[in-house]
This record gives sequence, C-alpha cells and structure tokens, in this order.
Amino acid sequence: MRQSKLYLSVLAILCTLIWSCGSDDSENLSLSVTIENQFVNLPSNVSIFFRVEDTKGNGVAGLNESDFVIYENGAVISEFEATRKIQPNEQVFDYHITLLLDLSGSVLGGENLTGLKQAAKSFIDEVVPTQDKASAQAVKMDIWWFDGAENIKQLQAVSTSASVLKTAIDNISPQMSSDNSTNLYGAVIQGIEVATQKLTQTRNLDEIASSAVVVFTDGTDQANRNTKGQALGAVANADKDISIYTIGLGGEIDEQVLREIGKTSFVSAANIGELLDSFKEIGDLINGRANSYYLLEYCSPKRSGNNQLTIEVTKGALVGRANTLFDASDFNGSCSLQ
Repeated sequence: MRQSKLYLSVLAILCTLIWSCGSDDSENLSLSVTIENQFVNLPSNVSIFFRVEDTKGNGVAGLNESDFVIYENGAVISEFEATRKIQPNEQVFDYHITLLLDLSGSVLGGENLTGLKQAAKSFIDEVVPTQDKASAQAVKMDIWWFDGAENIKQLQAVSTSASVLKTAIDNISPQMSSDNSTNLYGAVIQGIEVATQKLTQTRNLDEIASSAVVVFTDGTDQANRNTKGQALGAVANADKDISIYTIGLGGEIDEQVLREIGKTSFVSAANIGELLDSFKEIGDLINGRANSYYLLEYCSPKRSGNNQLTIEVTKGALVGRANTLFDASDFNGSCSLQ
C-alpha cells in the first residue's frame, strides 16, 4: 500500500471537508471525520487513513464496519460491487506518548512519591497495549522528568513494553534530584521538542504518526529559565498531530496556566488520593484518541476519471462525513484485499 502514493494533493485537500454530502443542509453533523492520508494502487485498490472525533475533539474508538457507509460520486457502494474492509490503525500507524514527570523537591521529598508511582503505573497500563494485542507495536512511550535544572532528563527510552516502563517508574528515588526548584516552562518546551522529533522520525519512515505529551506537576514554575509566554508559544506552535495534556496535583498549582498548556485536556487532583483517577482520566482520553484512527481499504468499481469518495460514519444519533478524490485511470477488475 505504501509503495505507490498517487495523491491528488490539491483536489484532496479541497475535498477533505466535513460537510453534508447530497443531504439536507440542516442535518447536524456531530462527528468530525478527518482524512489523514490516502493511497491509490493498481489494479483498483483505494486506501484511506482517517480519524473520527466528537464535537469536543475526543477520539471515537471502537467503531465497526457496520458503522460506515462508503459512497462514490454520491452513490452508495454495494459490498457486492466492491470488496472492502475497515480496520483499526495498528498496521500503518504510530502513536507516541511522552510522559513528563515533575520530580522536584516537593514530590521526591514528600509523601506524594508513592502515590505518584502508583498513578503513573496505572496510566501506563491504561494506554500501553499488552504484547498479545494487535496494536502492541503501534503505541510507544518514553518517560522524562524535570526538577529545577535546565534540561529534562530521560527516565526510560521509547518502549512498547508496559513492564519495562513500570520498572522505570519503580526506580524513581528521592536521591535522583539535587535541585528542589521547578523548571515547568522549560520542561513543557522540551517535552514538545521530544514529541516533535519522534513524530518527524516516524513520518520519515513513510508511516503515519500522532503524539501526545502528558505533563504532571504539583506546583508552578520557580526556576524562571523560560517564560510562560515561551511555553505557551511552544504549545500554540506544536504540530497539529501533537496532543498536550496536563495533570495538576494539590493547591499550589496555577490552574489557569495548566489549562492553557494542556490544550487538549487538563485535570487536577486535590490530593494524592485523587491522583490515580486523574491519570486514568487522561489515559482514557489518550486511549480514545489513539484508537480513533481507521484504515479503509476497498476495491473500487470505477475504471476511469477522477471520482469523489465519501466516508460516512454513524454512531447512534451522531453522524459525520468526509470527502476526497481519487484517480481511477487504468483501474481494472483484478483487485483483491489481503
């Protein structure tokens, strides 16, 4: 599928819109369907990689083939005319998570460390698939930490193994940090840089990628190495495929700042007892987003010309559509799906 990428770039961009395709304009399209990439291969194979979100921007996971209707040039494609399959993302998709932990003096030197470890390990279990799952290699995580020092420090390199990641969390100790200050703004900037680098590396491998940065802190920036404006600038300029989440613990956080940094979502915990639920909430959001990407593959019955493809998604009362164009020149009837 990746070997031949015959894009109709300008036309696809113009047509990859969420709009009512030949239906009543008053219809409420309450799902957002976004086409990420498309591939056209002879003899007549069309592949579309897309994601589905609700009106709040949360990923819609768990959709089945029966939830999709496929149109060509406004007419429904019968499954008898065109073999098709719609499947989850794991074969062509990489979802990278950067977990960034505040291990300044207030965490390492207090009673919160044990609770943080428990919450972080629960988060790992929530978002990293077990090795027996088909998506085991699609979701990757690395773990970094920060205190008052200039640079963030890596606790665990990229891994798809929940056990490896949790062992790294277990190895956190009060002796790790010698700087009790908090370089929160610098950590946010550098965490986004890490996510950007991973995203670029995956795209250079001709694969489709998305990333998440998850920042945990129990306080405010004290190191003053970077400004709030610089941190928010990094958030605003982050790649569209980088989601940013923040988790705040206790009464010393600046909730407004963390909401602005956590452009995708912010949650807070008043005390260490609530932290587990806060990490789980973010884990659920990441899980939904990572599993909201789908791959449509089908054998088109068209045999020439530029044609409009419409993907319609229905989940209960919610509906969404996206359109794109493909070139069917030289298509023939010997198509099959592996």
